[in-house]
Amino acid sequence: MTANPAKNHDTEKKAVRASIRASRDSMDTRTRAELGEKLAGTVLGYLAQSTGIVRKVAAYTSSPGEPDTAKLLDAMVDEGIEVFLPVCEPGFALSWAAYVPGIEFQRSTLAPVMEPVGPRLGTQLFDDINTLIIPALAIDEQGLRLGQGGGYYDRFLPLIEDSPVRVAAIVYDNEFVPAGTFPVAEHDQPVDLVFTPAQVHQII
Repeated sequence: MTANPAKNHDTEKKAVRASIRASRDSMDTRTRAELGEKLAGTVLGYLAQSTGIVRKVAAYTSSPGEPDTAKLLDAMVDEGIEVFLPVCEPGFALSWAAYVPGIEFQRSTLAPVMEPVGPRLGTQLFDDINTLIIPALAIDEQGLRLGQGGGYYDRFLPLIEDSPVRVAAIVYDNEFVPAGTFPVAEHDQPVDLVFTPAQVHQII
């Protein structure tokens, strides 16, 4: 019987995801908070010296275990940057809502994430967005991303490929890995940047 490459591919991805999640879950609260502060400094340093004046950034609210984005979101607002966060829609689609410190959040009915409450915007928002910051479990040296497996960003990113936006992913330093560490599909598109607590990796 011939092996099913797609099934083997999915099995391998699940194993890598499980290993990374276990490592993240083992991190203590203090370390995670310290790395969250370093991450905010790294990202703000990049935004401050990137070409043009950054006025709008799309990002995300970290879930437990993920690199903490709470300080980053507030720090960007403090710098006068408009910040927008994703809202999960039916059909694995995303819309976007403005973020300000203290905004009300509610748990998504479609995914295990918290979402901002407020008017929702579509892809037209990205005509004015400089940088889109997305989550990942790992990124390889070619910029290819191992996501959580939900498929929201895989569906969304092709919708904005003609927009003047750079796509950045956030991972811990040890999650920026050599090419071939995890399987990728032919349709996977690399991100432009990788933010870790320690540094910025320019892919493209």
